[in-house]
Amino acid sequence: METYEDILDTSTLQLSGDFEQQMATIIQNFRLTKEQVERLEELFRDLYNALSSEWCDIHIMGFGSVVTGLGTKTSDVDCYIQLPRWMHPPDRSYVIRARDILMRHKHIFENAFAIVQAKVPIVQFYHIPTQVNCDINFSCPAGVENSKLIRYLLDCDKRALHLAIFVKYWSKIHHFTGTNLMTSYCLTILVIFFLQHYNMLPSVKYLQENIEELNVNDWNSAFNTTPYSDFDSDISMYELLGNFFKYYKTFEFDKYIICPYLGRPVKREDFANVESVPSEFSAYRTNVGLKKLNPLRLDSMMCVQDPFEHNRNCAVAVYPKLVQNIKALIENAVCIYENESQNDFLNKLLHSTIILNSATKKKKKQKQKFPKLNGVKKNYRQNQNFKSYLRGRNHRR
Repeated sequence: METYEDILDTSTLQLSGDFEQQMATIIQNFRLTKEQVERLEELFRDLYNALSSEWCDIHIMGFGSVVTGLGTKTSDVDCYIQLPRWMHPPDRSYVIRARDILMRHKHIFENAFAIVQAKVPIVQFYHIPTQVNCDINFSCPAGVENSKLIRYLLDCDKRALHLAIFVKYWSKIHHFTGTNLMTSYCLTILVIFFLQHYNMLPSVKYLQENIEELNVNDWNSAFNTTPYSDFDSDISMYELLGNFFKYYKTFEFDKYIICPYLGRPVKREDFANVESVPSEFSAYRTNVGLKKLNPLRLDSMMCVQDPFEHNRNCAVAVYPKLVQNIKALIENAVCIYENESQNDFLNKLLHSTIILNSATKKKKKQKQKFPKLNGVKKNYRQNQNFKSYLRGRNHRR
């Protein structure tokens, strides 16, 4: 079985032919194969057989990259275990019991380990037949609905899926997504938002119009799955990838929120307090203003709002130094796009290294500046429970 290092080893990647052929080679080398996806049914079946002996009427629901179509050959599998309603809300003891159950089946599962103190308690284990690592939880159904949404959006246009896969590969090559870095989920939202800007994909607000709500953790997670066909363009993958980098090179992250719900940027200062939040966010006003859910974190250099949970900043763990590195990589990508031939673009993009100049290094040492909020800074910091990144980061898996 290929290792993580194998699929990211660009020295063995043979790119030949035109841009489209090279892109196909990269995707084939990086993405989970159809056969590997089908084999995961064995994992779900074994997991169900083991856990259903303890809890009847459960459902095993996969989510994450394996469901969205962005799974790689070394991707872990994430599962939500849906319990019968009468067993809700599940407490932390469920992950302990699940771990103990899996440990009884040592010929199928190994290295079962319960992480009880996490915000979302999970059990991690290795599935021997498929040689795949898996995480399961009993308390976070939101990931299932988010994965359905991403899969729907990326299936709207094959170029969307291919762009998301390549950008994920590029991010792995340059080491800015992963544990304690930007999450792959956050990066995928950036891709989707860019395509919304191009009107290639609909806003989530548009998809939620005139359909019955599906309440998950106090947020509407329903969306219309009717095929979206309002956009017709012959823009090439080469142009699309180049324009992705050009768009984020000039995006003013210090002033605007990435908002896939509206499909357009929203001013940070609009979320400084509940009263100034745009009228389209009625659920936010209710949940944060009345139900006392935590407000959207704005004390980070990037703010990427979750498409369903509008009080969640998916980029909250992206620390200042990492943002500077990402910006440098994007600027380098734009330079390559504008100066190299189409057939040399991908090769240069994957193999080029970034050398930070003195100006960039000096900028990195400066204290992080938060957005100016026109007289509401004090209220902003109180509402956001302001915490300086200089004292540490709050990492969300």
